[in-house]
Amino acid sequence: MTSSERLRHRIIAAGIVLVAAFAGSAIYDGWRLHQQIMFATERELGNLAKALAEQGTRNLQAVDLLLRDTGEWWETAGKALPPDALSAALAARVAGVSQVSVLTLVDREGMQRNRSRVTGEPLADVSDRPYFLSQREGSAGGLYINEPVVTRTDRRPALVVSRRLAKPDGSFDGVVTASVTLQELQAAYSAIELGEGSALLLTLDDGTLVVRQPEDPGIPSGQRFPELTSFKGAPLIDRSVSPVDGRAKLVAAVGVGKRPLTLTITRDEDNALRPWYDEMQSAIIRTLLLATLVVVTITGLLRQLRRLEAGEAEKAALQARLQKAQRLESLGTLAGGIAHDFNNILGAILGFGEMAQQHAAPGSDMRRYIDRVMQAGARARVLVRRILEFSRSGVAERVPVNIQAVVDEALAMLRPTLPDAIRIDTRLVAGSAAVLGDGTQLHQVVINLCTNAAQALGDAGTVEVELDRVTSTTPKPTLHGELPPGDYVRLVVSDTGAGMSAEVLQRAFDPFFTTKRLGEGTGLGLSMVHGIVNDLGGAIDIATEPAPRPAHGTRVTVWLPVCCESEAAPARPDPAWPRGNGQVVMVVDDERPLVELAEELLAELGYEPVGFDSSERALEAFLADPQRFDAIITDEMLPGLAGSELTLELLTVRPDLPVILVSGNVGAALEQRARDAGVVALLRKPLGLQELAESLARTLGRS
Repeated sequence: MTSSERLRHRIIAAGIVLVAAFAGSAIYDGWRLHQQIMFATERELGNLAKALAEQGTRNLQAVDLLLRDTGEWWETAGKALPPDALSAALAARVAGVSQVSVLTLVDREGMQRNRSRVTGEPLADVSDRPYFLSQREGSAGGLYINEPVVTRTDRRPALVVSRRLAKPDGSFDGVVTASVTLQELQAAYSAIELGEGSALLLTLDDGTLVVRQPEDPGIPSGQRFPELTSFKGAPLIDRSVSPVDGRAKLVAAVGVGKRPLTLTITRDEDNALRPWYDEMQSAIIRTLLLATLVVVTITGLLRQLRRLEAGEAEKAALQARLQKAQRLESLGTLAGGIAHDFNNILGAILGFGEMAQQHAAPGSDMRRYIDRVMQAGARARVLVRRILEFSRSGVAERVPVNIQAVVDEALAMLRPTLPDAIRIDTRLVAGSAAVLGDGTQLHQVVINLCTNAAQALGDAGTVEVELDRVTSTTPKPTLHGELPPGDYVRLVVSDTGAGMSAEVLQRAFDPFFTTKRLGEGTGLGLSMVHGIVNDLGGAIDIATEPAPRPAHGTRVTVWLPVCCESEAAPARPDPAWPRGNGQVVMVVDDERPLVELAEELLAELGYEPVGFDSSERALEAFLADPQRFDAIITDEMLPGLAGSELTLELLTVRPDLPVILVSGNVGAALEQRARDAGVVALLRKPLGLQELAESLARTLGRS
């Protein structure tokens, strides 16, 4: 199993564990909440049932006490009272027991003799009532509670509670009864708030319903529910399915003292567990959302992993580019120091060489020798600028550049430097196509590609240069990256040399990598081309046929995006260099040969130069006579006081003094310092005679 497969399995396993953890946590939380709700409901219903049962027991005790006391009173003193006095005495007795509607005395034959109040109904024969028969036979065992009946006393549904009347010898002497109407019982329980989906049921031991709160017309009193009595004495909370509505109920049943009554509190299980249902619904939604998030995340990770697996070559290329960038960064520090010293040396060579070139007779051997020296110096100047591109991150100003004019100019410069046996064939048909970039950089691209092609030929061969316009409608893969669709100018430089091996092709764009012998190349050419092309939004590709196949060589193709149309500037003769009129110009440079060169050049142009090899001596001379000097030319890289700092000191004394700053390493930071110091012109080393003449003339206000 590969490392990527192991990683994929680990990601999937981690996702499964996370989803299982979420689900397990939700299940555990749901189980714990269910237990808490059931415990709270059990405690609530049980406590309520016990409290109401105890209240019912106390009420029955009060009724039983009334019946006992009335029976004893009847046998000892009540019989002797006349009927009117007897009814009044019964009324007085029942006045303290609010739950009793009517207190009645029944003789041994079953006829009602006296009532505690007038009901509007005649005294009736109750000898057929179960309570009378039970008391007469002595099977009631004391207090007897009859099932709900419509009483003959006041024609209302009621419970009839009775006790046996006995003579001193213990023989049956009748019954004393207390009627407790169901309406009054219902009213007594109606004030109790049971909660939604809850009910209170008072039943006899055989399950006969006495009272239901709240009332339900579909469940009349007297209907039997024998299953309710089975819950009495069982665990405090039970679960049962109601035969009436078919819903699951939580049931708490408690006996009313030692009486044949059961008080039951029921609550729909759905109502009791509604908070649990709501919380579980939220938990399921949360779990599903989290699981979905995990699945989406894992899917994204797996997709990204597949992309990474599919793009091994791209990842390697990115790593290679990163390594290149790190190498280039380290080279930048070195390049700045090299450029300063090399520019000073090169400045003296080119400066004195240019003066010698001006004095040598045209067509003479001396002029030809000096021309070769200047050509080599020009190439050295380009090399320095290449190195400097690595030492700063600034981007040159971009303008529309006619690419065909750049190629023409570069080839015109290159042809005289090649051996006679090397031929350059061209096909340039790009017309007015322009590229948004820097003309100097584009010139470097052409020179570098053509120079490499010519060097690959050795002493003889052909370099072909093609330039045309193309339109790409689909992305085009190249050796380094991909070319997006668009309009491009295509530059193709091919040779008939030996070609490249696969290893050389892979490192062709590395800085300082070269296959040439020591001293024949720097390895910066293709690296510079690659950097410039990428910076301009283009692409570069190489096709090669290495030996032993002859005459196939290397073909380098560059695509540069077309920005607009721009005609090439017409050729014009070089203007005469502007000259001075004896103005005094201060020259400051820490290299004495460059000071002498500047003095020679300025004197040749008609100025009076005054040179200094330190900024301190230059400042001292200026402060001694500030009006003596008409202009200042100073190097930036001076020991002690830098050129921009010297400018600030000079302009403090003479704000109108024109100062020209020169440096071999011109970048964005130096340009900003020059502007801040008040410099009127910033020139790049090494200085040429024409550039110096024109810049100084502009500075002093000459045409």
